[in-house]
Amino acid sequence: MDTSDIEEALRRRLPAHKDAERRRLARAYIDGVLDHAASRTAGKGPVPTTLAAERADLIAAVCRKCVRLLESNEIGALLRITSSAAAGVSRTLLAVYDDLPEMALRSAFVNTKRMGRGTKGAVTDGYKVRFASEERMKSAQRELQRQGYLYEIGESTRSVHELFIDKSFPITDYVAETT
Repeated sequence: MDTSDIEEALRRRLPAHKDAERRRLARAYIDGVLDHAASRTAGKGPVPTTLAAERADLIAAVCRKCVRLLESNEIGALLRITSSAAAGVSRTLLAVYDDLPEMALRSAFVNTKRMGRGTKGAVTDGYKVRFASEERMKSAQRELQRQGYLYEIGESTRSVHELFIDKSFPITDYVAETT
């Protein structure tokens, strides 16, 4: 199936994304829609009964195709919904689908950098990690807290988003090397 119309819409709605990212997102969307349609009609288990649950079910299928949690702006661009509605879909995904919180944590650590070790507040000799965006840092905070890992905000400005994460966190599973 051709994705050019979706890619063009994503070009307008996600101008900061690179063409290759938009192409992968468009392909994952089409594949996710097909999986969702098959599951909706022939699947087992409960069927979503509200528009919010239906959106979350569809976007969960797309996330699985992307092998990452979509960011709110991507959800909004694909579904043509407001940023607050997209954030609601994202919250529903994390609350309802057992496999997506781990994807959320992995997604939060995409393009992060380990900046060595340090101490801040309750975190002693922890990992200093710089995130690619504020949204990814907040996603990491949410999942770190849910999984019981200590963290402290190091710096959070318009361009720098750093956390100190407890040394018990398996950092090498998420960030390959120290810079």
